[in-house]
Amino acid sequence: MERYNYFSSSLRQWGFSGNSLSERKKDESETDGALASVLNVLRRAHQMFFDPDLGIDIEKRDVRQMLNTIRREILSGCKIVFSRVFPTKFQPENHQLWKLAEQLGASCSTELDPSVTHVVGMDPGTQKAQWAVRKNKFLVHPRWIEAASYLWKRLPEDQFLVTPQTSEKHAEESKHTTEE
Repeated sequence: MERYNYFSSSLRQWGFSGNSLSERKKDESETDGALASVLNVLRRAHQMFFDPDLGIDIEKRDVRQMLNTIRREILSGCKIVFSRVFPTKFQPENHQLWKLAEQLGASCSTELDPSVTHVVGMDPGTQKAQWAVRKNKFLVHPRWIEAASYLWKRLPEDQFLVTPQTSEKHAEESKHTTEE
């Protein structure tokens, strides 16, 4: 589970900049925020841990296994191909994003085929991205996987779609980040 930073002191301690939720006098949503998501996961893990139908002696149960089971359900059924997300000559299966997608239950591939459900990339002009559009597959930004991991749930793809407009926006954001 990710660290939750509410106060400005914790943001600074971990090297984040910007105004904290407390400084903005704002709290997250009771149903959709990070704490609500963690609470739901913990409730589910608790229910699984104490499930009498498991048949395993309670002293031999491991909550980490239950959390891994819950985590693998998040992107279960998704088959992902990445498009220009990894550096050239880099083994894709060794990249953190590939590993994260697999931890979330997705299967990852380097080849396009009809079973692919998502192409993850930042540029709508790549061959794989254009294939996704032609085949009516999801073309999403890598942040879709990161957000699913952070919130422990599959988020709507339409919030992370890669279009010519979003790729220009991300390029502009990257430019400003590198200039600062």
